[in-house]
Amino acid sequence: MITRVPTYNTYLNMVQQTTNLKTKIDLYSYQMTTGIRYQEYSGYGMQAHTMVNLESMLGVTQSYLDNNKVINIENNTISTALEGINETISDFKSTLTSAIGMDLDSASPDITGGSITFGSNNVADYMNTTLTVNGVQYTFSNNDTGNNIDISAAQNGTDVMQALQNKLPANSSFTFEENTFSFPLYTIDGPSTVLQVTGVTTGDAHSMSDDQYNQLTILQNTAFSTLKMLTDALNTQVNGKYIFGGGTANTAPINFPFGNLEEFQAYYDGENILFPSNPSALMCNKTYDSNDTGAITIASTGGNTGTLTAANAGAFLHEAINANAQNVGELNFSTFNNTITSTQYGAFNTIGEGDTLVIGGDGAGTNAKVYVVKSVSSDGKTITVDDSTPIAEDLTITPDSTVADESITFSTSLPVGTVLNLDGFNDNNLASHIQITGVSADGSTLTFTADPSLIPNTTYQPSKDISLNAETYYQGGSLTSEKRISDNQSITFDITGGDAVFQKMFEALGTIAQGNIVSSFDATQGETGDINTTLNRVNDAMDLIQSAIYSSGVSDSYETNPDIYTVLAKVNANSVVLNNVSEMQTTVKANLQNSIYSIKNVDQTEAAIMALMATNNLNASYACLQQVMNVSLLNYM
Repeated sequence: MITRVPTYNTYLNMVQQTTNLKTKIDLYSYQMTTGIRYQEYSGYGMQAHTMVNLESMLGVTQSYLDNNKVINIENNTISTALEGINETISDFKSTLTSAIGMDLDSASPDITGGSITFGSNNVADYMNTTLTVNGVQYTFSNNDTGNNIDISAAQNGTDVMQALQNKLPANSSFTFEENTFSFPLYTIDGPSTVLQVTGVTTGDAHSMSDDQYNQLTILQNTAFSTLKMLTDALNTQVNGKYIFGGGTANTAPINFPFGNLEEFQAYYDGENILFPSNPSALMCNKTYDSNDTGAITIASTGGNTGTLTAANAGAFLHEAINANAQNVGELNFSTFNNTITSTQYGAFNTIGEGDTLVIGGDGAGTNAKVYVVKSVSSDGKTITVDDSTPIAEDLTITPDSTVADESITFSTSLPVGTVLNLDGFNDNNLASHIQITGVSADGSTLTFTADPSLIPNTTYQPSKDISLNAETYYQGGSLTSEKRISDNQSITFDITGGDAVFQKMFEALGTIAQGNIVSSFDATQGETGDINTTLNRVNDAMDLIQSAIYSSGVSDSYETNPDIYTVLAKVNANSVVLNNVSEMQTTVKANLQNSIYSIKNVDQTEAAIMALMATNNLNASYACLQQVMNVSLLNYM
């Protein structure tokens, strides 16, 4: 039997050392391959807690960076859309300025005019008809007595025109060519029945020169094109949502259903139906059906005016304020200032400029009437009413402390200027839409304007198909979204298509694009053009455009975004904040990564060298172990 010299303990010690070397080779091989110091957090010892915290901070930072990239895309898209709107509106302003530069108020009424074409060759058609020229009425007849025009020998329309030429006093402004008589504006200035004869046509008469007429026609087409562009810009989508929709994701915020200028002017003819000229009418969105109104009676009151009366009392009233002391406090009516003042902050915040306010109840005395709101103070405590609807008497009212005071009520109704679509009446003699000009104090009767030929005197019984619909161009919401971009910072997106800046743009553009801006008139009825119509609309549009571009800091309390300058400033400020935060977060990310790297990673070249050294040591350890375990007592002796 061979007795070995090494003891069992010596063997275990040498095997342990060999195993340790093998473990080091595995570690150095892992470090050489991955560059990471240890596979498990436990390998880092006391540094593990620090590294976990650093990695958590890195994850949060990276999450903010990724989220901010999306927010930045949305913000940049908003900025691009607004820049486009700003450029287009500025271009339109330049065109509008040129129109104002035409000096329309000096347009002479005899610069241009119209023409009459005698297209019927049946001379009998003209017999006993009249034509009023420069205030003198001429009658086509079979003799030449007095102001009669003898057409007894005429064979056709050209002969009729020749007879007219022979009768009229010489006038260098008159032109007679073939069967057409051309004349200066206002020459035909009274009822002329010949203009109603079959085959007789008149040229377009307008109250400005041809150059002015053409330039304003171009301006109207530009206004309509700008409306379409404004619609497209405000209906921009990013990441599947409408960025100007105020939180409404599935519906385009702007509804502008007109495909061309002719369709637009057929709806807003500029005479019976005007484009709404106050914010409340422009943004009114209400619908009534037979449950609300009961039977509806429509009656003509002469010309293009009429009344619409609902059988249900108060059908067109909506409670605006619960008039108790907690809501309105003490109320003061002032005839001197035309104001209604509350002692409670924010009492009238639900009421806006242009609203139709109806005050009722015995407690209001003679102040129980209909008002048009001129403005609401920034603290919501004071309503100023329009001079057209003044406060009737000085009065102070103190409502009950907890419940509504039935002696005074505050309601709103359809704002003056609201266009109401009449659907489901199934009456071809009824206008498809009317424009509200007033509301009765009891809220059951609306006064309106419409096409005078389409205002019947009729009562319509309740029907499930009947509806009265006031629909604003803005279909979105008013939600303000706050985007958190870091632990301590956030930015706000509060720009919607219904903001005051865009209301002003729509109103200005609609004012120009609507019909009748060139003051056309019907000579058959003795009408003459009014240059003031054009002047007023052009000047009103310029004021609105200027206010929409920059309101000089003068805005009403409810106008959170009054002009393009303000909204661009908000977007640019958001861009600056986003860029600064992103730069800071990028730097923080780099510092965190470096700190984590210094703890977590190793030099792979150094790890490879260490692995080779550990391999050599392991080989030596194996050799030593083998040699020692082979030493017997005999060899040892």
